[in-house]
Amino acid sequence: MAIRSVATTDTLGTFRTTFNSHATDTGDLTSLGTTDKASLVAAINEINTTISSSGFTLRDSSSTTQLINSGNTLNVVGSSGIAAVVSATDTLTISLNNDISQNIYADLIGTQHNTTSGTHTNIVVTVASKTAAHIYQGTGSGNGYKLDGVEGPFIELKPGNTYRFDQADSTNSGHPLLFYYDPAKTTQFSTGVTTNGTPGSAGAYTQIVVADTTPHILYYQCSSHAHMGNRMGVNSQVLQGVSFVDSTGTAVSFATNAFAIAQAVALG
Repeated sequence: MAIRSVATTDTLGTFRTTFNSHATDTGDLTSLGTTDKASLVAAINEINTTISSSGFTLRDSSSTTQLINSGNTLNVVGSSGIAAVVSATDTLTISLNNDISQNIYADLIGTQHNTTSGTHTNIVVTVASKTAAHIYQGTGSGNGYKLDGVEGPFIELKPGNTYRFDQADSTNSGHPLLFYYDPAKTTQFSTGVTTNGTPGSAGAYTQIVVADTTPHILYYQCSSHAHMGNRMGVNSQVLQGVSFVDSTGTAVSFATNAFAIAQAVALG
C-alpha cells in the first residue's frame, strides 16, 4: 500500500483529496471482506475526527473575539422584530419584522412609515419627568411625553397616513395630547383629528389623518400643561411661518417698497 501523509493542521478537504485514490491501495472495495471493510472505514473515521479546522473568528463592536471551530456551535438568537432561522441547506436567514414603529423618528432611522394595523401607525405615549434630552426641559411642565419610549422626539408625518397616539398607559392620566400651530398652544389644529376615551385608560387615543393640506409644522402638546411635547414636520403643500435669508444669513423681504407701490397702483 502506498504511503499517504497528511498533517494534523490540514483541512478535511486536503485529507479527502489525499486519500481519494484509495482504490489504488486497497483495490476494489467490493472485493474486501466485511471485517476488512469495517476496519478501513473505522480507520478513516478516526483520522476524520483528529483533523481540526482552522475555523473563523467572531468579533463584536467592543473587539471581544470568539473562535468558532470544529465542535463549536454558533447560536444566533432573534429578538423583538428580528427573526433568525437556520434551514436544512446550511443557510442562516435573518429578517426584520415589517412593523418597525420607531421609524417615525427622523433623528433615529429616517422617515419611512409602516402601519401596525393596516389602517394606522400606532404610537405608544407615556409621561415621565423631563431630562436634558427634552427640548423644553426647564420650560413649562416638569413632565414630558415619551413616544414609543423616546423622550420628546421631533417626528415626521407623511400625507396619506393615519397616526394614532395611544394614551392607554396610566401615566397619561390628566395629560390629553392634542395638536397646535405653535409650541405655546395659541391655536389648536383639529382638522382630521379625533380623540377617544380618557387618557390613562384602556382604549384612549388621539388620532390624526395627515393630508396635503395639513400644515407643514405642528406641535403635539398636552392640552392641560405647557411644553410637554415637541414639533412635528409634515411634508405637505401648506407652509406657515416661513422666512427667507440670503447666503450671508441676512433676512430678505419680498414685500419691498416698490412692490407695495406697484400693488397700490394696480388696486387703484
